[in-house]
Amino acid sequence: MNGSGDFGVNENTRPEEAVKLAMEREKLAQQFYLRCAAIVGDPGVKKMFEFLAHEEAHHFELLEREYDRFIAGDN
Repeated sequence: MNGSGDFGVNENTRPEEAVKLAMEREKLAQQFYLRCAAIVGDPGVKKMFEFLAHEEAHHFELLEREYDRFIAGDN
């Protein structure tokens, strides 16, 4: 992100670009949570980070499925 609050999208961003950007962000978030899970010592906190990583993977899959269905035309 560039810090300007636009999240890398604006009125000129094509829908497929926005979805791809969202997919990238979900992957980065998943990697972040997995890294946190790997370094944290508390088992409960580790479990939370693993859960959050799983949620991000699910979000990615949802976006990928919708991209394929609506943007790539695999309906």
